[in-house]
Amino acid sequence: MHRTSLPVLAALALCVALAPASAPAQGADITVTGTAQSAGKRTVSFAALAADATPAAREFLATLRNDLAISGWFVPTDRPEASVILSGAVRGSSYGVDAAVSALWNLRASSRQWQRAVPAASLRDEAHAMADEIVRAVAGKAPMASSKILCIGRRGGETDVYECDADGARLRRITSEGRLCLSPNWTPGANAFLYTSYNTGRPIAYRVDLATNRRSPVSAFPGMNHGAALSPDGSRAAIVLSRSGTVDLYLVDPATRRLADRLTRSKSNEASPSWSPDGRSLVYTSDEGGVPRCYVMDLASRSPRRLVWSSAIRESVAPEWGSDGRIVFCGRAGGRYGIYVADPSGNTRTAVLKPISPADGADYEDPSWAPDGRHIVCTRTAGWRRSLVVLDTEGDPARKLFDVPGDWYLPSWSANGVAKP
Repeated sequence: MHRTSLPVLAALALCVALAPASAPAQGADITVTGTAQSAGKRTVSFAALAADATPAAREFLATLRNDLAISGWFVPTDRPEASVILSGAVRGSSYGVDAAVSALWNLRASSRQWQRAVPAASLRDEAHAMADEIVRAVAGKAPMASSKILCIGRRGGETDVYECDADGARLRRITSEGRLCLSPNWTPGANAFLYTSYNTGRPIAYRVDLATNRRSPVSAFPGMNHGAALSPDGSRAAIVLSRSGTVDLYLVDPATRRLADRLTRSKSNEASPSWSPDGRSLVYTSDEGGVPRCYVMDLASRSPRRLVWSSAIRESVAPEWGSDGRIVFCGRAGGRYGIYVADPSGNTRTAVLKPISPADGADYEDPSWAPDGRHIVCTRTAGWRRSLVVLDTEGDPARKLFDVPGDWYLPSWSANGVAKP
């Protein structure tokens, strides 16, 4: 994963997250109205699944219900008739919750049971895990409820890395520097992330282990150390450095902090590297030709190719490669920034790309894939305020991730289940 906040790449030499080059977005605050739009949903009845009056039991059931709704594959209902029937009981106990849940679907031909003795401290985590199992078993889809989202938060003049659940709950501050920090990126298969911090007065890339709260430098070369993204096998980190006097894309050994390779050598500025699922290619942004655009580089041939050719999209920046092979990016069209998805395996010269973000007068940037391959979290800027919004590639309405005062941007969505506390 990626990213710089916005697409004026020449300013990367200054290591500053910039505001859009276009006029400030004036869109109204986002609201979700009406019913779900995408097809392929199943109704899921909660009529026979009871919770007692304890707060813990009610929270468990409410979390489970909400997780299934925002998965995009289910429509919860309290009517007994539905394509999926949940039954059982959730009861408070001296240590937390006892949950016994059964599911019937395919006209009651398929069934599954879950039994949980849940400690109070793990209540939401176990509800998320049960929702994920229902999504896998009943819908046959990849889940996202147990995943986490990192972001940059600016509150009271201080900037730090924050983390929250996939549903936006349990927002917490991870770093306590109060200094400029950028580009938090989850590391594959670990409860850790990379980010760039100015805590020493200059930009250094660090790795943070959330299990131990230990922070260690990954890249501390003179000049810029920005946008570090770990390869799927963890052996290399793609990063943007300015050590040679130009802003170029490099590979660094995260264990030794030594340079492994230099990938670009030009006067153009590179940014936002993201790895392909097989670790053989990178997608990144370059202002070669004077306009920021996304490029794909096969690491064996070192031959970059332009990803986006649509004449309607003036700029394409902040790409992230998804687990299913598609690439999400931020594109500028008609004076506004929106979120687009491209398939690099197809003919990108002739592909017609349409934004998946709403045309509501706001700017949408900094996209990051959910582990389900369906949802995308991104930054929404309207009236000079930045907030986080989840978009649905299947057509459901956008939803605000959380509503907390502050400026929220540069999100990164974890792989499912790796970020449990």
